[in-house]
Amino acid sequence: MNVSKERRGTRDRLLDAACDIFVERGFDDATVAEICARAEANVAALNYHFGNKAAAYRAAYLRAFEESAVQFPFAADAALAPEDRLAAHVHSILKRMNHDGEASRFDKMRNWEDIRPTGIVDDVDEEVLAAARSHMLDCLTAIIGAEVTPEQLLLCEASVLGMARMVLPFNRRHIALFAHRRIDDAMIDTLTAHIVAVALGGLRHAIARDQR
Repeated sequence: MNVSKERRGTRDRLLDAACDIFVERGFDDATVAEICARAEANVAALNYHFGNKAAAYRAAYLRAFEESAVQFPFAADAALAPEDRLAAHVHSILKRMNHDGEASRFDKMRNWEDIRPTGIVDDVDEEVLAAARSHMLDCLTAIIGAEVTPEQLLLCEASVLGMARMVLPFNRRHIALFAHRRIDDAMIDTLTAHIVAVALGGLRHAIARDQR
């Protein structure tokens, strides 16, 4: 029993350390030695629990997703208008990106995947993001119209996610500096309203252009 508890404790420490190191350095630059040092464990322990660095990365990615989904669920009341459900989805993304705790680690790891794709978690993304993606596509289809083509829908999705996921990682200092305020909950609300307004205007214009 004591051995079992010790093993679970070591595995959890390794996972937490792996999440932090992969967030800070990405997969390529992170090392097993660094993860083990932060977890106060040895390399043999990581190999025992995960097998190798890639497997530890997959496990850390899943752990980060679970933390994010619990604290910042994307789904909104189905009775709301699709524009409001889209706003709730964008707001959830921005809250995660602005969060400094464990619940922000998934999106930060995903940003590394966008910059330096590893291919290690592609299948994981397809599985764990399926519900979130379905929610986003349902909102967009309801807003744009059922006649939207799959390609148009994909482009619309990419545009909204691009604005929502990249505005803080690449513009945090700029916004805080020139707005003379920190990125607090009120600013998240302002950014949400702006992104949704720009997205809806742009989406409707793009669809109208394609239908000419």
